[in-house]
Amino acid sequence: MPYTGFYPQPRRMFMNVTLRPATKADSEFARSVHHRAYHDVVVRQFGVWDEATQDKFFQDGWNNPGHEIVYFDGVPCGYVRYERLEDEIRGHELVLLPEYQGKGIGSFLLSKMIQEATEHNFTVTLQVLTKNRASELYLKLGFKKVGHTDTHTLMRWQAN
Repeated sequence: MPYTGFYPQPRRMFMNVTLRPATKADSEFARSVHHRAYHDVVVRQFGVWDEATQDKFFQDGWNNPGHEIVYFDGVPCGYVRYERLEDEIRGHELVLLPEYQGKGIGSFLLSKMIQEATEHNFTVTLQVLTKNRASELYLKLGFKKVGHTDTHTLMRWQAN
């Protein structure tokens, strides 16, 4: 069974960022983070925000194991879920409240995934909505576009 990123104890990542396993009690917080973080990109890409549709997208993702709540300076600011497979780290979600974006939190978390991938000779894969500005961050960190769907860009980081 692949390791999903679940940690039994909070992990100190660096001076300002910590992670802890998400619980059922975090669901409403995470839903709010999802909706606030994705609102503008969904409107930019699809032209409209439909609350019921987004509730379903959130719940479908949240029902998977391994979510962790991201804290910055002790304040919950988002959530992350990735899984370690046989030769790959698959990023499923990295969602931060808008006011915490651009502070280096996402870069730091992705850099930790890349560091682990390098140590184990893994690739890191993820997908991003085509109109999501986060793709610029992924490219800056060395991810390459490797495909697309009707709605997403598929990206991969691989050690040289």
